[in-house]
Amino acid sequence: MHKALSNELGGIRSAGDCCKPMAHIAVKNAPAPVIALKQPKLLELLCSPNHKSEEPLRLAGNELIGAGWRVPIVNGIPDFVTYAPKMKRSMEIEIPIEAVPQAEILGHPPNSGDMPHWFQEAGFKYPLLQSHAKGFLLDVGAGQGNRRTFANLGYDYIPLDISFNSQQSKLGAADIDIVADCHRLPIRSRSVEAVNCSAVLEHLYCPPVAMQEIGRILKPGGLLVGSCSFLEGEHFDSQQHYSYLGLFRLLECNGFKVICLFPGESLWESHAGSIFLGLPAKKLLGRLHRRLYLSFVKLMGNEPPERRLLRHAAVLYFAAAKPSNPE
Repeated sequence: MHKALSNELGGIRSAGDCCKPMAHIAVKNAPAPVIALKQPKLLELLCSPNHKSEEPLRLAGNELIGAGWRVPIVNGIPDFVTYAPKMKRSMEIEIPIEAVPQAEILGHPPNSGDMPHWFQEAGFKYPLLQSHAKGFLLDVGAGQGNRRTFANLGYDYIPLDISFNSQQSKLGAADIDIVADCHRLPIRSRSVEAVNCSAVLEHLYCPPVAMQEIGRILKPGGLLVGSCSFLEGEHFDSQQHYSYLGLFRLLECNGFKVICLFPGESLWESHAGSIFLGLPAKKLLGRLHRRLYLSFVKLMGNEPPERRLLRHAAVLYFAAAKPSNPE
């Protein structure tokens, strides 16, 4: 009798086994439950980073399927980095040596007046983002993230970084929606309205590749705002610090039209700790050094102080747009 029951169920081997609940046998090969994404709208944007096909990815248990390699979902965050294969990319780029910025884009944009207290980004971004079309905003190299600022502006905020903590754990838990590499974004072409790229370019292996990726995912007329190191000291393995001319050409040669490009903190303020050693009020002394130097430049009259400050900036800020009718 036991043998007959064993043959019928295909797995019982003893009289004790025949008393095991049938449900145990029925759910043995049940699929794993699907893990929800932290950002529910993210699935609308995702595609394979290889871009051979922009077919949407699909959820299967605790992974995303269709990327070309394993993409686990950790606490609702897809990880496109841990199992990513090595990447080879070829690119075409025009290098017009004569490309130089016009004077009108090299100054600080007009003051936008009072900003809301919740806006925790560089002030020049506020009027640009406030007046721009709303939709998805991708924050590349987001670090700790800044969801409140961009969500309050009306954007669907998607913070992306190369890792789950980005070496900034001392600032608290990072708020990111996707772990991915800026050199191969798993985002559909022409799907994003705006990109924030603050203090990221200097950390990349190949900024031109990343810039082409950003241009690919932006909609025509899309907005790019951010900052980049110039004379700031090396930090977090930074390796690609750009002068204002280099940054202008990086943007323009990859299909963007620069809206503004201007200096932020000067080298004297950035390196105040080294210049003034252990003196108190180092930053204040750095600002005083900058003002005295620029007053001397103005007195000599050889070059506008604003232009000279571009050559001595620790950090440069920029805004650029993808043309509405790209050639």
